[in-house]
Amino acid sequence: MVRIFLLLLVLAAWARAQIALPLWHTLGEGGVLEGEAQAFNQAQSRYRIEPRFVGDYREMGVLLAAALRNGTAPPLAQVELGFLPVLVKEGLVQPLPSPQIPDLDPALLRLGEVKGRLYGYPLGISVAVLFYNQDALRARRLTPPRDFAQLKAVAQKLSTRAAKGLLFSADVYSFATLVLAQGGALSQGGAPALDGESALKALEFLQSIDREGALQVRSATELISAGADFLRTKAFLAMGPSSLLPAVKSRTQLPFTIGIAPLPLEAQGKVAASGSVLVALRHASTEERRGLEAFYRHMAEAQRQLTLAQGVYYLPLSLKAQEAWGKEEVGRLLLSQKARLAPWHQDSPLLLWAPPLEEALERALKGQVPAKKALEEAQTRALKIP
Repeated sequence: MVRIFLLLLVLAAWARAQIALPLWHTLGEGGVLEGEAQAFNQAQSRYRIEPRFVGDYREMGVLLAAALRNGTAPPLAQVELGFLPVLVKEGLVQPLPSPQIPDLDPALLRLGEVKGRLYGYPLGISVAVLFYNQDALRARRLTPPRDFAQLKAVAQKLSTRAAKGLLFSADVYSFATLVLAQGGALSQGGAPALDGESALKALEFLQSIDREGALQVRSATELISAGADFLRTKAFLAMGPSSLLPAVKSRTQLPFTIGIAPLPLEAQGKVAASGSVLVALRHASTEERRGLEAFYRHMAEAQRQLTLAQGVYYLPLSLKAQEAWGKEEVGRLLLSQKARLAPWHQDSPLLLWAPPLEEALERALKGQVPAKKALEEAQTRALKIP
């Protein structure tokens, strides 16, 4: 009994000696980040990560904005890659030192930069891909499309009176992915270019598929319904981040085999990269930033990165983990896209312009408003956003 009491005293003293590091995240209650935080806390005595799950990316944005206003925000957070330019623009995050980890992929680490400075430590990178109903394509003897002409043709061949070939979610990420894949951009010099040639070309492409009766459109607020459309065979092709499939598999029994193929690209097209990054908010102390760097070194270990990639379909930051992941079919497919990756936010605060852009997409694709008119109105509204 005395030995147990002494052990409890030692553990209590150790816990008090550790520097507490509250960290808000979106990776699930009891999920991988919380498990790794516990392992990190047990492996060393200086820092204690205190993770708190706060919901999905959009919920995180709302809660974090409110907490920063009222002074209750944590010093550290895990956010989606697209939040970085917004946080930097608003002066809400601090630049981070290079983690000095020899095994890290420098190209993927640069995705945590905004205008050449590192503001986020990437945990893993999600790759934009094409999901397809493998059974439907096989029945029609079709193969996944490789460019936009093929995408339109395959969508038309898959369409019936009861189902559409292509599912499109009219949200900022999906549209940015489409624009990048065609070699375009939604910003210029850090300012919105929502009515530019690239955006117009992408939206008119979607409208042309819609006129052929081959497009199923869901608004940005109908993401659950969009997933249901695909699972209920109301559509057979869909674009999205690679990490989406494991998330769906963990919650739903799939009624058919979902295939993954590289995103259809034009000659100058880029593949949209999204994913999770760790950030230090503006009020984080020097010691708290050091704690974040120590936790990142823990998360960047090769075996941890490989396990995360296999579970979430991320590109791992560790080069050793990439070598192992490349021996598996999904890993090989995702790694083949690495050379054409570009951050989906296009080094601009694209999320700030999401409301007018998403409304324009819905009006053009559901309300039959001409693409040029809808995008010009979105651009006018975006330019008024400070």
